[in-house]
Amino acid sequence: MIGRRLALAASVLALSACAARLPPRPAGATTPDPSAIEAFTTATRACRGFRTMTAELALSGRAGGEKIGGRVHAGLEAGGAVRLEGMAPFGPPVFILAGRNERATLVLPRERRVLRDTAVAALLERLTGLALGADDLRLMVSGCLADNAAPADGRQWPGGWQAVTLGPDRIAYLRARQGRPVVVAADYGPWRIDYADHLSGYPRVVRVRRWEDASTDLTARVGQLEVNTTLDPRAFTVDIPPDADPMTLDELRSVAALKGQ
Repeated sequence: MIGRRLALAASVLALSACAARLPPRPAGATTPDPSAIEAFTTATRACRGFRTMTAELALSGRAGGEKIGGRVHAGLEAGGAVRLEGMAPFGPPVFILAGRNERATLVLPRERRVLRDTAVAALLERLTGLALGADDLRLMVSGCLADNAAPADGRQWPGGWQAVTLGPDRIAYLRARQGRPVVVAADYGPWRIDYADHLSGYPRVVRVRRWEDASTDLTARVGQLEVNTTLDPRAFTVDIPPDADPMTLDELRSVAALKGQ
């Protein structure tokens, strides 16, 4: 019963039956290219001092063989602070997830259920298939990829592709768009990310896929983006109904608040 009601509330943007064509990636031998470091610095100039973002994310895709879809209002702040609200076509949110220091509480207002003080990555894995902390989500969706990035190991491929290394598990790929370098893709731990439709230095379409298989493939269309605004500290708390029943992570998996039809 719970799963059916939440699925109805979140299905407005469910994934179509056909998977989208995979974006390209460079292949073949590389040559050293120190200019790639300056290209990354130029492409991510808007990320300097990046600490907060708010946005509306229109999600579509699949996770664990299930379709995922819905609208999420997001507020994120460096240091692992997060607020996510899963919006329904009408009425109260499907879910509210809020917390700090990579721990959060999840409330299902319509079902009067609560899951307290849980790792953000565990909650997001149940909701979206993406086992991401709050800071990872902020850096991946924004295209900034690292706080205080120190790009290294610049290189290039034939055809205009460049890349830099941002750490042991992060690589940014760049191409020229309208005469300017743009981060068009990234490897981020076990995830492959593709970016499109950049505006004012930030991508407005973000696609995230698992590196090893196709079990998770999620696209976020980013709207109403604001960065480095002051966020009310109360945004990272959530009111828990006094009669809310506790739930577990396993029960959250069965609820599937963003499951499409």
